[in-house]
Amino acid sequence: MPGITIKRLDQMERYSGSFQKGQQFFFAGKSLGLAKLGMNACKMPPHWEHYPEHDHVADDEEELYIPLEGTGMLYAEGQSYPMERGVLIRVGATTKRPIRRA
Repeated sequence: MPGITIKRLDQMERYSGSFQKGQQFFFAGKSLGLAKLGMNACKMPPHWEHYPEHDHVADDEEELYIPLEGTGMLYAEGQSYPMERGVLIRVGATTKRPIRRA
């Protein structure tokens, strides 16, 4: 595998299944060939309310959210956290969270 892989979102493998409810979900890490870091990308339509409350206890993985455009709100541990371009949010594996698009 080469030392650099570059892909646009529209070139990445897309998810389709029961979680598919109007958003576009991309297997970014798999599409880029990541071996030690999991990563996905998701395009949510305005006011999308289907992002499930979940955690990653089973796979002991943190999640990193990096909004590229638009805004949303992450809810965790009784708090709400604004999601907007230029703000990165790390969420621990045991923390349950849903996201709502503004």
